[in-house]
Amino acid sequence: MMIVQRTYTPKPGGGGLVELLKAVSQKTMEIGLPEVKVYRKFLGLHGIIVTTQEWESIEVYNNSRNMVRQTTEITSIFNQIYPFLDSTHVTEILESV
Repeated sequence: MMIVQRTYTPKPGGGGLVELLKAVSQKTMEIGLPEVKVYRKFLGLHGIIVTTQEWESIEVYNNSRNMVRQTTEITSIFNQIYPFLDSTHVTEILESV
């Protein structure tokens, strides 16, 4: 089991990011991939959003990336997300031990 964690740092006034990430989660589940859970950081920099997604292996995760890139309903949401961000998101992969 592994978790892919992404951290999104919005520009000041970047409202709407949470709703867009929730829409990504919904569309992701519609194509049969694991739920993207969306969290707002409680402490630290203001407005940081963290998502997590559980995968059975790195291979399954890597195979899913092409499926996501080919799903217009998801890529169009990310095209709306990118202008909200101060910089590109940070991806971390956590392995269950």
